[in-house]
Amino acid sequence: MKITIELEIEPDEVPLATELISTLRLLTDHVKVETLGAAAVSSARPAASVTSAATAAPSMPALQQPASVTSLPNGAVPQPPAPIQATVHAPTQPQAPPPAPAQVQAAAAPAPAQPAAAAAAAPARPHPAPPAPQPASAGSAPPRPPQQPYQSQLQTFQALVPRLGNPATQEQAVVDIIAVLRSVDESNVDKVFEELVAAYEQCVFQNPEVIPNGVMPYVMLYTRVPDDLRVKMREKLVSKVISTLNRKRPVNVDRSTFFGYADAFACLVKFEAVPMDGAIQTLSRLLMKTDSRCQAVTMLGKTVEYCGDQVVRVPESSLALLWRALGTVTEDTFQYDMHYILNTLHATMAAQSAAGAPAGAHVMAAIPPGQLPAGAARSAAAAAAAPTAAGLPAQTTPTGLTQIGTYNGHTATVFSMYYDAVHGQLFSAAQDGQLICWGPEGIPVGRMDISSHYVCSVSVLPRSGTVVAAAVPNVEEGRPVEGSCLLGFSPPPTLPRVGAWSPRGKLQAPNRGIISFAVPLGDGDVFVMGEDTAASDPSAPVRDIVYVYDATRGTPLDRLTPLRAYAEHTEMVTTAAAWNQNPNVFATAGRDHTVLVWDRRVEGSVGMFGELNPMKGRAEAHSDMVSALDTTENFLLSSCVDSFMCIWDFRQLSMTHGSAVGPVVRMQIDETPILKMAVTGAPHSRLAALSTYRGLHVMDFTNMTAPLTVSIQPPLDSKYQFHDLRWAGGQPVFFAASEASEIVVAGVTF
Repeated sequence: MKITIELEIEPDEVPLATELISTLRLLTDHVKVETLGAAAVSSARPAASVTSAATAAPSMPALQQPASVTSLPNGAVPQPPAPIQATVHAPTQPQAPPPAPAQVQAAAAPAPAQPAAAAAAAPARPHPAPPAPQPASAGSAPPRPPQQPYQSQLQTFQALVPRLGNPATQEQAVVDIIAVLRSVDESNVDKVFEELVAAYEQCVFQNPEVIPNGVMPYVMLYTRVPDDLRVKMREKLVSKVISTLNRKRPVNVDRSTFFGYADAFACLVKFEAVPMDGAIQTLSRLLMKTDSRCQAVTMLGKTVEYCGDQVVRVPESSLALLWRALGTVTEDTFQYDMHYILNTLHATMAAQSAAGAPAGAHVMAAIPPGQLPAGAARSAAAAAAAPTAAGLPAQTTPTGLTQIGTYNGHTATVFSMYYDAVHGQLFSAAQDGQLICWGPEGIPVGRMDISSHYVCSVSVLPRSGTVVAAAVPNVEEGRPVEGSCLLGFSPPPTLPRVGAWSPRGKLQAPNRGIISFAVPLGDGDVFVMGEDTAASDPSAPVRDIVYVYDATRGTPLDRLTPLRAYAEHTEMVTTAAAWNQNPNVFATAGRDHTVLVWDRRVEGSVGMFGELNPMKGRAEAHSDMVSALDTTENFLLSSCVDSFMCIWDFRQLSMTHGSAVGPVVRMQIDETPILKMAVTGAPHSRLAALSTYRGLHVMDFTNMTAPLTVSIQPPLDSKYQFHDLRWAGGQPVFFAASEASEIVVAGVTF
């Protein structure tokens, strides 16, 4: 089927018609343009006939003329575009010869892509631009230069394009490629750009040696070509990249077969060759189709990496479409990608809001229900952080801490919380037997009833989203006493995660003791669990055991068996923390005053943090029960009811059984016991939230020898003692679980 369109246009309508034809060519390769009559004769009205084959066009973002790009990689300075001389009454004036392009010589055969640092073979000499004609007499148009037969430039481009990847040869390669493009007769512009794109495909997009360093140094050429050439380069390059990525592929396809194209797509978005709004719509459509999902996830990951701050600034309707599309991605093979994409976008939103970005309110409003940490967190992000002057880094030194809200939904002491940064949801568990999932504005969006137990620890397994709750039985008169157990709940099947959570089984304590915690390791579904055996057998020589489980395969919790069982603690183990630099390494601590370090691949502990206690003949980290552990960068933080907080360095530990190292620094807050401490999810990696008998505090330990502590003002009522603390995923907000059955929301100012 063919469609013929005949247009009659006025001279001032030529640019608009040209843009229309360019858009049609992006959608299909089967566009033919015939000009009827002589365009150079002023008395004739130009007419165009456009013949288009009605073929299925690939999913394509809407294109627009990009703004000039002024920020380029590798410190390159953009060249000013050459002036465009065009009129409908006379031919375009020939361009002057380009400035000193390198002398190149044609290769005998297409050359394979070379590493960036390698010396490329000399490319073919470009055809020089015709010399400028002598000035014509006033009122007469200069004669049209004779049309030259087209000579292929493919081999020239195959030699020049690889040089773009080497900073030492990049500048000259840009000049030489522009010279080749300028040297071609106007009637052969399409051919020369098609050959340029073909060279990109062979030397860059399909070259596995380019993948590790990325294609950006090569695609940067788009920002360097003059405006009149940039339009045609965008047309040909974007069309080729999109059509290649739109091909049907299985979800488990080898990504190296298209990774270069996905990387190029993200670069073109960054360089504004593809408008961000159109890119988001295209990505959303591809995400929703199984046969294009792998490409779409890869494209989105690179786009978020290069310009995540622009992604979250698109119109609300586009961003909502993206969230819905991401909700369709459920395959295990994309779990790492999804974790990276969602974490990066959430952190970007928080950073823009905290920095007082003009689009901050718009950014937050664009997140669908269930994605924000909380309504109070949202308001705090705008109200608690002062705008930062343009060009200055965001301040990291806290200047104030205030209560900005409360969550009310429990009827008894709140013991534990967990903030799921991937989905922006807060989970809380209390002695009332209720486990609540909180949505925006501090409203519960899910409840898990555990009336026979109260929960002392709650976490979320990153890969499956399973909630795991360490439950202790409620002893009531007339009710059979059940054992301590670990309860699992699977999330609702769609995003946002609102509604019923399905039970995933009950893991009984192996020795009928009390389960004190369950903490995820890494980004999978492996977790570590602590059990105190004294409750079932006070005479047992081993009073506490640490277990490692793997719930990756979706097995009900009651069928799990431990991968490891460690029995080196001599008193109840109260807390654990995974080291975020290594998913196999974690630390545990408890009432025996020790902090032990483990590697789940090894049968015993691989060291401990502490100093020798001569009275006991062993290393101890504190002089009383350790109340909390957390990690940041290469450091482990421990807090204790002895009123001290210590910072330890994993790098100082030899990772051998029995080894021990002392603290980097030991500090005190207010001489009262430290009940809880948290640093994961803080606005920066050296900021900790703490609770003591005197209230809530934040400590900036950027300077470890002189940390800065800010206490909440006005001081809270003495009835408030806080059993758990959680930061709201990079925002200047944290949650505090109180003795008084409510959750206090605290905001930090900088």
